[in-house]
Amino acid sequence: MSEPGEGPEPQEHGPVKSFLEHLEDLRWVLLKILVSVAAGWLLCFSFAPAILLFLEYPLKLSGIEDPTKFLRVFSPMEAFSISFQLALYAGLLLVAPLVIYFLVAYILPALTRRERRLIMPVFWLGSLFFFAGAAFCYFLVLPPTLRVSREFARWLNLSVEFWTVNSYVSFVTQFMLGMGAAFELPLAILLLVRFGVLDHAKLAKVRSYVIVGNFIVAAALTPGPDMVSQFLLAVPMTLMYEACIWIAWFMERKKRSRPANDDVNNTLSG
Repeated sequence: MSEPGEGPEPQEHGPVKSFLEHLEDLRWVLLKILVSVAAGWLLCFSFAPAILLFLEYPLKLSGIEDPTKFLRVFSPMEAFSISFQLALYAGLLLVAPLVIYFLVAYILPALTRRERRLIMPVFWLGSLFFFAGAAFCYFLVLPPTLRVSREFARWLNLSVEFWTVNSYVSFVTQFMLGMGAAFELPLAILLLVRFGVLDHAKLAKVRSYVIVGNFIVAAALTPGPDMVSQFLLAVPMTLMYEACIWIAWFMERKKRSRPANDDVNNTLSG
């Protein structure tokens, strides 16, 4: 007969709610998210000049001595739309932890105790990976990409005396957000491995397809036929995927060795 402390871990799900109650909870979660985003936008709107100065730095690293003269506006409302866009992106980054908290609080009752223990590590690792990807793009990928973009325009006999602020801000912010999201891929893969959806054999089997896919994504994100920028994007993603294969192998090996160790301990105690 087993001891009271032994046996499978209790699931401890939250109270069961009806479909309408779940919809009501979801409505309040979405409302709180919208209010948080609006508050973040209002707070960041006054810092729009500093945010724009921050986004101009990769342009300076690419060889433009004075980005303020290189970037121009061409309509009366363009400056306002740029300020709105800058405040929105910065506000989203500012309130992202709060938004994640609201979403986690909504799904928390449906999680098991084992899954709840993973929430905080996943949150901090996800944040770290995202900002690492954005920083990698900001310092290492954007400057050569912007420089090659100008050289490619000159090769086509096009004038590159200036760019519009709106197009530059859209490109840089979307590029950085895309790289940050791409750096989340290893975390998502390892979570699927942790829950048994994937294993290292499946990951290794599709390795060649993933490598090709990484270079296709890199080619789509970088302007012009710039192989350097494509490699700067695709190679880290490929290395992270390769690391996921080895980490998955280690996790599976550790999981297989655990029952064997338990059998040895039971034999010695018996």
